[in-house]
Amino acid sequence: MSLESLFTRSWYGRWGWTHVFRPLQPLVRYLVAKKRQAFLTNTQNVYKAPVPVIVVGNISVGGTGKSPMVVALCELLIQQGYRPGIVSRGHGAKITSPISVDENSSVQTVGDEPVMLARRSKCPLVVCPKRVDAVRHLLANHDVDVVISDDGMQHYHLQRDIEIAMLDAKRGLGNSQLLPVGPLREPTERLASVDFIVSVTNAISPALQKISWPVTLATLVPTELISLDGQRRLDFQAAFEPNGTTPKTSWHVVAGIGNPERFMDTLYDLGLSATNSRHSWFSDHHQFTSADIPTSGAVIMTEKDAVKCQSLVLENTNVWYLPVSLILSEAFQRAFLDKLNLITTDFTHE
Repeated sequence: MSLESLFTRSWYGRWGWTHVFRPLQPLVRYLVAKKRQAFLTNTQNVYKAPVPVIVVGNISVGGTGKSPMVVALCELLIQQGYRPGIVSRGHGAKITSPISVDENSSVQTVGDEPVMLARRSKCPLVVCPKRVDAVRHLLANHDVDVVISDDGMQHYHLQRDIEIAMLDAKRGLGNSQLLPVGPLREPTERLASVDFIVSVTNAISPALQKISWPVTLATLVPTELISLDGQRRLDFQAAFEPNGTTPKTSWHVVAGIGNPERFMDTLYDLGLSATNSRHSWFSDHHQFTSADIPTSGAVIMTEKDAVKCQSLVLENTNVWYLPVSLILSEAFQRAFLDKLNLITTDFTHE
């Protein structure tokens, strides 16, 4: 079992081994609060962009559905006549200055999520570890009137006008403790200051019932499986259900994401048989090689993993990925657009 898995099991269990770090909690809490307060009280260290900035992030580590939310917001904004652009850190990318990303960019250079976001959103996208530099580069080189930051809720150098905190419906906030005792980057009360708390689920789960602030639900909708080369489509009934005398296909699920269990739950909901599947988990943002992919049998992965595997030379041609779209409720859309339109009006009057 990997070190990442050991920490995760402890954070989301009832009483895990990471509680041995509990004496560090006062120090961690002090440092987190000091960092946030430093930017709230000294605006000279904060960059205010000339257009509205929306941050889609979380206060916990691991996957919470940020990428589907970024794509959904881009689609909504374009429908409303906005010209959105995206900035991202480019996790795992070895870059020191801003780089524009398009659908043909190298995953090894700019990271997996930025390439996936560029392909899905069709919006200008810039990666840089310093998001302020990324925003400046984006605005200088692209016709953009609103910026969406993929993650970066704790990147306080960049002033934001709207914050959207994503929560995983099943995991929630885990044991509600700060790192390393728990999965939180900031205390739970940080959620009181965000504009929207969103969870990708169809119903309020026990974990979400523990949250003290209103949580908006958004539905994740898969459409079909797509072959790794992009040339074939397969509907879920054909993929997961027996057809006449044809037995169920045995699937090998491969994932290198922050929360692979959520991916598995999605597949189970679509009809994948738990008894007729197996899985291989890798660390988040894992750089896949040909050796990581089974040489035979049906294989399924996430879209984020697919962008890293499409350049590999594989023996197996029966490899598929699952694209998903986030459906935003009408109530959320109205509230979000009302707030953004009000902010946009303030910008035009400055």
